[in-house]
Amino acid sequence: MRNLENRKVSSLPRASTAVFATFLAIALLNLSQTSVTQWAPRPDIACDNGEAVHRYAEVNATRVNIRDLPTVFSNVLTQKSAPDRITVICEFGVWSRIELLDVGTETWISMGLITLVAKQPLTSRTKLVYLSLLIIGALGLLIALYRPNWVTRAIDLLLQTQDLPAHARPLISVVPQYHPVRDGKR
Repeated sequence: MRNLENRKVSSLPRASTAVFATFLAIALLNLSQTSVTQWAPRPDIACDNGEAVHRYAEVNATRVNIRDLPTVFSNVLTQKSAPDRITVICEFGVWSRIELLDVGTETWISMGLITLVAKQPLTSRTKLVYLSLLIIGALGLLIALYRPNWVTRAIDLLLQTQDLPAHARPLISVVPQYHPVRDGKR
C-alpha cells in the first residue's frame, strides 16, 4: 500500500514536467514558424484618414502611381512596380496609405493594385501569447525538474487544502494522508 502512495506522489512532478514541456514545445513551434519581419512594430505614423492597420503587401502591376492624397486627382510622387514590397499603415475606402517617408509624409496607393503577402505582422496579443507560453513553459519546466516540491506546494496553496478538516484532506491533497476508510486501521 505504501508503494502505491509513493507512486502517486512521484507522478505529480512527471505530470507537471509534461505540461510545462508541452507549453514550451507549443511556443517554440509557433516561434519557429514566424519570421523576424513579422515581429516588427507598426510604423509610428498617425492615421488621420481611415482605419489604422499594419499589413505587408506587394505591388501587383507595373508602374503604379504613388500619390500624396487618396484620390486619382492628387499629385503623383513616385511609381512602384511588381513585386515591390510595401507596408500598409492606413486604409481609407479603396486607398491604402503606405510607409514611404523618403518620398513624402503621406503616400497613398489604390488597394486594387496591391496584394497582401502570406506572412503578416503579428498582433500585440499574438506576441504576448507566444512570449507568455515561452516563459511559462521554460520557467515551469525548470521548476518541475529542479524544484518539484514547489509544484506540490503551489497546488496545495491553490486548492487551500491546509485549511480543510483532517478527514477531507486525503480527497483533495496531492500528498497522501491517512484516511480511516480507505487505508483501514494501522
